[in-house]
Amino acid sequence: MAQPLLAVDGIEVRRGMNVVLKDFNLTLKSGEVLALVGENGAGKSTLLEACARLLPLEQGRILHADVVVADHEGRRRPSPLVLGLALQKNGMMGSEFVAEHLATAMSMSGHSVDPLPFLRAFSLEHRANDLVAHLSQGQARKVAVLAALLPAFASKQPGLVLLDEPAAGMDEQSVSILCEWIAQLRILGHAVMICTHDQRIATCATTHIDVSTSKTTETTPNEPTSKSDTNSQPVKAISPAVFGWKMQWRTLAWLNHNAVASLLTLGILLSFGDLLQGLEDMQRYGFLLAPAFAAGLCGEAMVQASREERTNAWWRAVANANPHSGMLPLALGCLLTLLSSLSFSYAIEPTAIIVGGLLTFLTWHTIRLLHEATNRLARPRAVFVGLLTPTLILPYALLLDLLSR
Repeated sequence: MAQPLLAVDGIEVRRGMNVVLKDFNLTLKSGEVLALVGENGAGKSTLLEACARLLPLEQGRILHADVVVADHEGRRRPSPLVLGLALQKNGMMGSEFVAEHLATAMSMSGHSVDPLPFLRAFSLEHRANDLVAHLSQGQARKVAVLAALLPAFASKQPGLVLLDEPAAGMDEQSVSILCEWIAQLRILGHAVMICTHDQRIATCATTHIDVSTSKTTETTPNEPTSKSDTNSQPVKAISPAVFGWKMQWRTLAWLNHNAVASLLTLGILLSFGDLLQGLEDMQRYGFLLAPAFAAGLCGEAMVQASREERTNAWWRAVANANPHSGMLPLALGCLLTLLSSLSFSYAIEPTAIIVGGLLTFLTWHTIRLLHEATNRLARPRAVFVGLLTPTLILPYALLLDLLSR
């Protein structure tokens, strides 16, 4: 008997003030392909994103392979399944390379397959080493869909693949190839959920559910006519910190977002001239650590960058975390504190340099967590997290007082 890989148990989901789904139930087993159909606004994408643990539940729960991964009490657990996801937005940053993004997606399954045959089938082999930002909309969509399919092809165990309008912008030949791959995943025992208005994609499904009426229709899809080479190799999952560090250095976002503010702070302090002489210890440490503190107060550049094409949502679903800069702020804070010591002609104190690094690290990631907490809101940019940053001045003052003793 086929194993249930996804169960939706009486969920209720709101979008703003409206209840989009109410007391909704479904079960998706290994080897099944489910097409969610219905009019615009019926709740197809809402249901798919709820299954990916991206939306809060008012009632009910979501289970992946009999494990509750989300419920109405706000509890959220990592999925025990390999999860492939293609949202309506592509979930990629423009500064990623095509092959790099596919490797990142596959690494979440712990295994990898050669992506070149899949890219060749989509006429993308020559774009493997191009930046995502240089692709057309149709090409970017193909890469996003491959990033959802390849983890399942690489996985040794049945996985769950969620596709939201995967055929958008694709030509007829590409849609036919996509249907072949979906059929192959079904034969391999994976479960696939597809939101679609495209009848060509809907024919791949074993079951159709009209979300607006909850009407279920069983169908017999075509069998695959070919088989892709899916010899997989074990790989280590790429962490959000490694990804964030890589993107920070590739785009130099940290330089524009954090370092410039700290250097401006240092320049303003240097303009005080003779006032820097004869300071008390607490004042001296205040001047010394101010650039490192300013760098931290600017927060995480990756929070804003990962909102591009809902990259943060993709990472939250497949890796259960958001991209971030890891230990970069620690290194930057130490460097800025050393620069401050040299600029003010103070004696270089290893303790102060380490404290400066930790100050930047803790402040930076505190602001990041505050911003990430708003990302799930309907209008995250309408929440002024910056208004909360002055509250960090008190811990900063207490730190100065501690250092001066």
